[in-house]
Amino acid sequence: MDAFTLALSYGINKISKKSIIITAVTVGLFHFFMPLLGNFIGVPLFEYTIIKPRIVLFVVFLILSIDMFIHFFEEEPKVRPLNVIGIMFFAFSVSFDSFSVGIGMRYLYGNVLLSVSLFCIISFLFTLLGFFLGKSLSEKIGKYAFLIGSIVLFLYSFTILT
Repeated sequence: MDAFTLALSYGINKISKKSIIITAVTVGLFHFFMPLLGNFIGVPLFEYTIIKPRIVLFVVFLILSIDMFIHFFEEEPKVRPLNVIGIMFFAFSVSFDSFSVGIGMRYLYGNVLLSVSLFCIISFLFTLLGFFLGKSLSEKIGKYAFLIGSIVLFLYSFTILT
């Protein structure tokens, strides 16, 4: 859901189809490898730190929603291209919580590889859907898509905490 929401907000910007597909594939791959990493090394890591993935996601989405809200009031909203670093940050930020999913995956599902493969495919599809829905909203309602996107991200950031 976080990949969909963030893709929706990025889809409001004028982003090429190539960047959309590369970003969606990268998100899918991150959603494949992060649970695997969580499955193998996550339990010891979270036992010795106080960092919780949902707090990090809350901060990222809250900052992004405030940034989008501020850009709503600009004359010409700036377009943020998804370059290599941007795509990696995008994919990591929406996949970080998948690391914690991998911690308990071994106990819930017998076939971890099948589970993360399905997780990867679904994340890819939701990311694509978010981008294209955001692009469609932008074409229909213009600048107000930034306002709607910022409100959705703001509300979603608080739902992460619960």
